[in-house]
Amino acid sequence: MKTARILFVFAWILMLAALLFTPLMTIFGDLLAQGQANRTVEQYSANLLATFAAHHRQYVAAAQIPVCAKEGIVSVEDKRFYQDAGIDPIAVVRVLLMSTVNDHVDHGGSTLTQQLARIIIREPRAAPNMLVAAASLLHIFRYALIVNHDFSKQKILELYLNSVYFGKHATGIAQAAQAYFHTSLDTLTLGQCLYLTGLPQAPSIFGQNPQGVIATDRYRHVLTTMVRNHYLTETQAAALAQENLFAKNASQHVLH
Repeated sequence: MKTARILFVFAWILMLAALLFTPLMTIFGDLLAQGQANRTVEQYSANLLATFAAHHRQYVAAAQIPVCAKEGIVSVEDKRFYQDAGIDPIAVVRVLLMSTVNDHVDHGGSTLTQQLARIIIREPRAAPNMLVAAASLLHIFRYALIVNHDFSKQKILELYLNSVYFGKHATGIAQAAQAYFHTSLDTLTLGQCLYLTGLPQAPSIFGQNPQGVIATDRYRHVLTTMVRNHYLTETQAAALAQENLFAKNASQHVLH
């Protein structure tokens, strides 16, 4: 069984190596030309806006999303977001190598674009076996490439931050601001904004006890990645780590 998993992963690595050295749009040009797939992606933006309106939820355009939300989610979820083509072969190879130890293919190597693609096509995170997981991953790859081709990086961030689940029954960052801090997106503090960007990885876990040890550790991890990726200085991160984000007046540094 172990040998079979190793061979399976080796085959995936060969395929991903080909992706690295062959123009992506050449390999997937036929996919981009398929009308149904493109319509699915194009319709998603309009459908998402209509769904939000029907449920009286706030859809936030890219220009109204705080910069720290974009920087935080990129820093903690997909630091190569602005350079990748929708998929990150390096991260996927790392996950596949880990699957030689485990009995499943994890989606932990997903880019933000892949995560958005999964939301669009409603692909489940879990799969019963490695073959199904591999087929699922290829399906997500296909749509991630289409999303990356059809939308700007700012549009992808806009769609992602409006449609990803944050826990506490909150879908989208505007609803998350209300659910966690009882405030609007434009009055979040810097710390509160960055706290929210750490939630999509495991919203059901972090949302159970937002002020608990697990959620606090996750927030500190976000701050660490922000320093590592040069969005914050160590001094800024240290100050943010000391703030009581859930106090009524958490900070004077309100976002505008």
